[in-house]
Amino acid sequence: MPQHAASQVIQRKRKFTPQALAQSFILALLQNPKANGEDIASMAAASGIEVSPQAVEQRYSPQLADFFQKLFRRMTQQVMSSETALAPILERFCEVILIDSRVITRPDSEEEIFRGCGGSYEGGKSALKLQTELDLRAGELRCVQIEQGRSPDGASDRQLVAFTPGSLRIADLGYFNLPVLQRIADSKAFFLTRLPHHTKIHIASEQHDVIAWLNAHSRTVVDTWIETGAQAHVRCRLIAWRVPEEIANRRRQKLIEKTRRKTGRTPTAESLAACDWELLVTNLPADQLSVQEAIVLYRARWQIELLFKRWKSLCLIDELDGRNDVVTMVRFWARLCAAIVQHWLTVSAAWSGALHLSFTKVAELVRQFADDLAIAISSDADVELILKRFCKTARSGCRRNRRRKKPGTIELLRNPDLLDYSLTGLTC
Repeated sequence: MPQHAASQVIQRKRKFTPQALAQSFILALLQNPKANGEDIASMAAASGIEVSPQAVEQRYSPQLADFFQKLFRRMTQQVMSSETALAPILERFCEVILIDSRVITRPDSEEEIFRGCGGSYEGGKSALKLQTELDLRAGELRCVQIEQGRSPDGASDRQLVAFTPGSLRIADLGYFNLPVLQRIADSKAFFLTRLPHHTKIHIASEQHDVIAWLNAHSRTVVDTWIETGAQAHVRCRLIAWRVPEEIANRRRQKLIEKTRRKTGRTPTAESLAACDWELLVTNLPADQLSVQEAIVLYRARWQIELLFKRWKSLCLIDELDGRNDVVTMVRFWARLCAAIVQHWLTVSAAWSGALHLSFTKVAELVRQFADDLAIAISSDADVELILKRFCKTARSGCRRNRRRKKPGTIELLRNPDLLDYSLTGLTC
């Protein structure tokens, strides 16, 4: 724990040490994200500290919010990962990095610190962005970086990091950047990302509009090497497939509604035609990644969306429920710390190719062990024994529900042949 943070939050000799203070708040909010002063005092008692609910309430201050913010940043630098890969396909890479972000609205009084987007999109004058990277292979949170809520994903400095040779980065359109893709390839790393439909492609030295070129062919699935970009050409493999008609029609309807709402106009013919296709590009050759495997891996990007969903639904990281802005920010940063602990315990119990566990069920189980963790940590008891009991309980009671019709992401990662997306029998 940072010494400068501790020196500001504990200014006089109290029953609370910085460790006990952090432990009481974080574990209480981990157990119940709506924990009040009584709940936090109760967790402090489990930690061997007798304080009143009133004493807890008196702790809320800007210094305490700053304390938990610094602690959160420190926690995100700690490594917690599984020794085994979640699925055999992931063992082909040293890392499989999923990158995405989530915008969290903050009180308007935080506007000078965290600038929001305002308007209807992610409304609010103040907002911050959790720029997050999850290693799907081992479960490690490679990065949870705090950024301005209004900053675009493509401008994040995570676009400038060094890429590990042999790693795979899976990203959505918000991160599409040709120089970044070239740097990944130059680093002997790999990328898998969606291709914007308006991007120019080059085949046999001829430039084409990708959708027009696809529609000029009778193939439903295309797998070919191209160069992309109007000026700086990046060599990559285009994997494109025509989606089922009902999905294409639903996409067009959503696009029409969104465009009319934002601009009052109708989408272009090219944009409507692009709804028929899904476009991926990668620098992995076919002998290292088949079409089906590419689709399965890109669909696995949903796991980082589910991570955000667990943080929101189980840790309530986006709730503004304090009696004032100071209390709100203390609880926000403490809840984020609790979310990190929740993920650590989920990884320790469930992130293994030999297990068939529900990450959500395991995360819910974490709540039941908060008191045991507090007692073990404060009494010098065997914390490892508590963690082993937690893992044993999770592995017996948190199994994934069987899906009779459509396999889930984990099942597809472990057996890509289960993918049924109108691909079987089609020629590339």
